[in-house]
Amino acid sequence: MKLKPKIFLLVVGTLLISLTALSVPIYWYTRSALEAELDKRLLGVLDLSTALLDEELLTILAEEPALPRVRQAVEQSLQPTLIRDITGVAVFSAHRTLLASTGAPSRDQGLLASTVDRALQDSTPRSVVSDIYRAGGGGYLKTAAKSIYAGTARPVVLVVYGDAGSMEYIDQLAGTIFWVAFLTLIIATGLTLTFSRSLIRPVQQLSAYAKSIQRNLQTSPVMLRRTDELGDLSRALSEMHTELRENEQRSRELLSGIAHEIKNPLGGMEIYTGLLEEELSGNSHHREYLEKIRESLHNLNQTVISYLDYARPPRSRLRTLSVRTVLEDVHRLILPELRDRRVAFRCTGDAQLITDESKLRRVLLNLLRNGLEAVSPTTGAISVAIHSDPEQVRIDITDNGRGIHPRDQAHIFEPYYTTGEQGYGMGLAIAKNIVEEFDGAIFVHSEYGKGTTFQITFPREKS
Repeated sequence: MKLKPKIFLLVVGTLLISLTALSVPIYWYTRSALEAELDKRLLGVLDLSTALLDEELLTILAEEPALPRVRQAVEQSLQPTLIRDITGVAVFSAHRTLLASTGAPSRDQGLLASTVDRALQDSTPRSVVSDIYRAGGGGYLKTAAKSIYAGTARPVVLVVYGDAGSMEYIDQLAGTIFWVAFLTLIIATGLTLTFSRSLIRPVQQLSAYAKSIQRNLQTSPVMLRRTDELGDLSRALSEMHTELRENEQRSRELLSGIAHEIKNPLGGMEIYTGLLEEELSGNSHHREYLEKIRESLHNLNQTVISYLDYARPPRSRLRTLSVRTVLEDVHRLILPELRDRRVAFRCTGDAQLITDESKLRRVLLNLLRNGLEAVSPTTGAISVAIHSDPEQVRIDITDNGRGIHPRDQAHIFEPYYTTGEQGYGMGLAIAKNIVEEFDGAIFVHSEYGKGTTFQITFPREKS
């Protein structure tokens, strides 16, 4: 996962956990406290109503529910119990018939009937309290009930019900918590995006800078004008880049000096070998030895020249040229080898490029010869595709050869690294050196056993 979503998840996750840890206890504590207070009132009224009821009137009412005077007397005795939050008191028979009631009629008769059933099912006369329910006509309702034996075989049930208006405040509290959390998340998201942008953008710049150093050691340095840890990282990376370039320059100078010291006596040895060959022209046996010596000296001289080209490339002569024209010249050079091995060759596209013709030719020649060494005779194929856009010129050289083993792909551009039986491992290093001289980059994409593509890119504005 990228750094930006990690920062977002961290901030938002921490915020959600914090809001949940704060709001949920507040909500449930407030709800529980208000509900406990209402329970206390209901049970108090229930006990008071039980004490105020006349058992004789209650017995008559249970046996003769149709007597209006008895019902009125019972209702009048219950009237003083209507205090704050208590909306009504009712008396039910064992058959769930309403015998008497005082106060406002209940907005949910089903809830009262359910409470009556719970009281009747209890074998011991004790008070039962319902949960808070939303009434059918709106608002909230809570009830308490108790079975009363008043000289009858079957008990009557006294029900007290109250309007839980405090729950509306609880609903408002829940809504407030929701909107506060929602707005906080929006603000946190905005702040996270702003903060992550200021943090991630320099990280992306430093990452791109590190990759450009990997592709081309001569790339321009990137320095972040910051005083924090990212600024320290930027300065450390720039110092490392400078040290790498200085080390490479010293290595090239050392290599160039050694190659020059070897090249001068080699030239003299080749001259004296030629003179000696003329002196011994009549002796075929000695002449054969001299031919081998001169051939070895020539190969050694070419190796030294390769080292010199890598360590101190010749001055470039820039001009605008056609990439395809240069490629056709290279194609003519390797055409005998292509025909001898019956390797198919194809080229597509073209582009104009400001560069040194001889150096570009050398890069293309090295890469095409690498492809020739990798493909099989008769079935081998090499293709070159030239792409152009306003930003860059790209050259893809693809073969269907044996490919490059994954362990070798990270080292093939290093000097002296070779996987072949012949050569000194300088061809790709020189090619990379030339490409980077023009601020370009060279990449390899290979699938072992199936083929390889070398991709070269040159920026137009820096060509």
